[in-house]
Amino acid sequence: MSDKAVFLDRDDTLIEDPGYIDNPDQVKLLDGAAEALIELKNLGYKLVVVTNQSAVARGIITEKVLAEIHERMRQLLAEKNAYLDEIYYCPYHPEGVVPKYRKESNYRKPNPGMLLEAADDMNIDLGDSWCIGNSSSDVEAGSHAGCKT
Repeated sequence: MSDKAVFLDRDDTLIEDPGYIDNPDQVKLLDGAAEALIELKNLGYKLVVVTNQSAVARGIITEKVLAEIHERMRQLLAEKNAYLDEIYYCPYHPEGVVPKYRKESNYRKPNPGMLLEAADDMNIDLGDSWCIGNSSSDVEAGSHAGCKT
């Protein structure tokens, strides 16, 4: 039997977005975010972050720093007893300055690649799942993947 999930954007959905976050110390949870995650988990949803992180392609941060930022977010959530099942991110951008990451990608929202990969990896029923975020690209990615938005 497949699981249901809530796919969540990161910036301005779970944490404050001051622009490009380039240091884990900049991570600040949005009010109510941890409590909402706890409630969703209690309803039986897997919690999966799906986030475009063009700062990697733009040379602002490395994937190592991005991992540190995500670990800090997980720590802040854990302090409030909220836990994510997984984090998927897209480091690519067609206008990136780092050649390795300068490209179009099916993983970059509004494309559904991150959601489709998560569904495959985690045995998620997309039709029973939701995609939540602060922008139209989040809604489009969810719709393209077959999620409710």
